[in-house]
Amino acid sequence: MKDLDLTLDYMENARFNYTYGPLITHMEMESPFTRAELLCLSMVYHKFTLKNGPRARFLTLMQLSNILELMFTVTDREINRRIVARISYDPDCTDPKYASDRHCSLASFIRLFSIYFSTDLEQRMQFVFSIYDENDRGFLGREDVVYFVEKFFTGDDEDEIFELRADMIEVLFAKFDVDKDMIITFEEYCDVVRLQPGLMEFLGKVYPTQDQLDSVRLCVNVLS
Repeated sequence: MKDLDLTLDYMENARFNYTYGPLITHMEMESPFTRAELLCLSMVYHKFTLKNGPRARFLTLMQLSNILELMFTVTDREINRRIVARISYDPDCTDPKYASDRHCSLASFIRLFSIYFSTDLEQRMQFVFSIYDENDRGFLGREDVVYFVEKFFTGDDEDEIFELRADMIEVLFAKFDVDKDMIITFEEYCDVVRLQPGLMEFLGKVYPTQDQLDSVRLCVNVLS
């Protein structure tokens, strides 16, 4: 990994190799990315951490949020916050300088890209539902659906907005609540989305479009 990035001097390249080399080797065994792709993603991560100081080793949660908003166009603040919380959770990071409420580890950063670039419908459904189901209950209640639907309609006519929201909630439950028990389980959600994949993000955008992903792919040198 000598001189991987020519914008960094010899010492900084050596520090990159020392800091991230073992972790990259470990991730290579399970990651969908090639070693070259892992190196490129890790260097992107490293360049962001340098903004936090010459000896910084971790991305901040604010930086991760900005990456989601600017690179992956996740502009809904609540969905952005939930993705940050979901992705940054890394119980395997034992570095004493790591703080789970402030940092995103390299492994978590790589996991974000592996999820976003995945074409596996099952994995994509699981991730989207986990963002809607923030507390991992395995289902969405009426209050969960109401929370997201309220943002779909805005305007000055409160009566009209109320009716539009109520109609949308009824439509969604009619579609997803197969057994009519007033909750949408993960299994019900998956059964519907497998037949109609376009309904996967029925409560708000979690994934970038394919064109946006292709742009990011070129920028970070992920070709597979």
